[in-house]
Amino acid sequence: MSQQKIIGISAGRKGKITEEAVKIVLEETGLDTEIFSLSDFELLTCDACNGCVETYRCVKDDGLNQIFIKMEQAEGVVFGAPEYWEGINAKGRSFWERICFSIRHNAHFPLQDKIGVAIGVSGDGNSTAALEDIRRFFVDARLEIVGEIEVQGEYACFTCGYGERCAVGGLAEIYDLPLEITPDKIPNLYNQTSHQARRNSVIAKLREVGLRVAQKIKDN
Repeated sequence: MSQQKIIGISAGRKGKITEEAVKIVLEETGLDTEIFSLSDFELLTCDACNGCVETYRCVKDDGLNQIFIKMEQAEGVVFGAPEYWEGINAKGRSFWERICFSIRHNAHFPLQDKIGVAIGVSGDGNSTAALEDIRRFFVDARLEIVGEIEVQGEYACFTCGYGERCAVGGLAEIYDLPLEITPDKIPNLYNQTSHQARRNSVIAKLREVGLRVAQKIKDN
């Protein structure tokens, strides 16, 4: 019998907090895992062309099917995405729109009853809208949701060069400006920061969900 596998997918920036959060859940499962960063793919959008009706595969050759095949073979999916403008970012949405459109023809649901974990990441830590988006796609694909976690991410304003004094930037939501951007103020899941107690709590939740995934698969 082959080793049970969990697939991780990050729609966030390469090597940043969304990806790290997905990795924590995967590592805690103790199962065979594989992670994909959508930053490595130039994902196109769904045009509702119906090219997938017979094959349940998107006809666009941009790497999406490579990930989808792994999802089909896995026991579950851990998906993380940043929140942009009251929803997940465009790359994450494009990914799920094409997955959900291509697999549902003639009541064909290859991901049905697989485990799903949703991770929403936002600059202020309130990822409600991102989780709502992910939940909608999970339900449409008929994944069984076993965990939803909100994580505070890193505003791009920390590195844009102007964030420490920009009154309309993200940093103004969590700090009084002007601000000297020092490492202890930049959100990070591992390094010591001024919000470390909160981060320890988030990491504990990520690990708990990883254990829950492992137990769920074992019970099945």
